[in-house]
Amino acid sequence: MIKCSYDQLKDILERCGIIEAHNALDYFASWEEPDRSAGIDMEATKKRICELIKKKGLKDKTIAEKMGITPQAVNKWRHKGTFLVIENLYILSGLLGVSIDELIVPAAVKKNYCLIERH
Repeated sequence: MIKCSYDQLKDILERCGIIEAHNALDYFASWEEPDRSAGIDMEATKKRICELIKKKGLKDKTIAEKMGITPQAVNKWRHKGTFLVIENLYILSGLLGVSIDELIVPAAVKKNYCLIERH
């Protein structure tokens, strides 16, 4: 746990863009996070991965070599709807320079709110 003053917390949250003034003394913070109990949106995840691969300029052959699979297997999950196993997501996240969480699109998100009161 990190301890900080009200003013320090307010400054951090303002810089992150997740608070708005409620009145001169109080602030509301809001943020979204994955609802992990809802699972993964597989189609959106596949689309995100394909966009990241395109942005990075990776070819199926390069991805296949790093994953130890055939280029045909890469093509199959990229274009025909089959999907990766967890170990391959781990390798792919390294190739793309992102975390696994950045690859996966949740099926739902939950919005959180917090009132920060100054005492």
